[in-house]
Amino acid sequence: MDYLDMMKKSFLFISFFLFNLGFLEAQKVPAVYVFGDSLVDVGNNNYLNGTFAKAIFPYYGIDFPTNKPAGRFSNGKNAADLIAEKLGLSTSPPYLSLVSSMVKNSKSNVSFLNGVNFASGGAGVFNGTDQSFWKSIHMTKQVEYYSQMYEQLTHQIGASKLQKHISESIFFVVIGNNDIFDYFNSIDLQTNNTQQQYVKSMVSSLKLQLQVSTMVPSFIITIFSTIRRGQMQASATVITIVMSKTIIL
Repeated sequence: MDYLDMMKKSFLFISFFLFNLGFLEAQKVPAVYVFGDSLVDVGNNNYLNGTFAKAIFPYYGIDFPTNKPAGRFSNGKNAADLIAEKLGLSTSPPYLSLVSSMVKNSKSNVSFLNGVNFASGGAGVFNGTDQSFWKSIHMTKQVEYYSQMYEQLTHQIGASKLQKHISESIFFVVIGNNDIFDYFNSIDLQTNNTQQQYVKSMVSSLKLQLQVSTMVPSFIITIFSTIRRGQMQASATVITIVMSKTIIL
């Protein structure tokens, strides 16, 4: 598949995606739960120790409403912000910021019911994508954090109410870039896997990670994206939107 074909497919997806967002907006989605990498991180990495992967330097955030770095690896808002805006919701806050608030003040009014962002710059499907001084919250850990949140909410509002809430919410997953970067930067990975084998392994691993019994939202929007090497602005994406379960093509 050449780049033009991929861009055509991306355009068709975007049209379908925006149509479905309009439908979801009309359904009054209560919350968005975000997983992934730097494309949707809204500040989790700011709470990680021992990592340089933080969006706290100029000129990150120069076009953000505050005109300051806001934990996003971009000059302004990212996809997580825009999805929430389209649905008439506030941006889902970083999970680690909510945890930090609870630790500092046990009486703080922290709610996971308004949506949570688990994404982390540098994260990948595989656990080994982050390296020393470039630590991140890999996908397996993000799902683990979600499970901890789910358990806590079960105690707070009860299983039936929580299941209804989750069933009406959206899960937004953007992942894959860092795994691809790792592949092309590793002689061992290239020696032991063809490109097709490696991508199939990524897809299989992501499917397993998302097959958590408590993940039963109305939609799981999965963007399995691979940015073109040396061209961060353009990306070739493999994307699917489905009801009640995730299928990654």
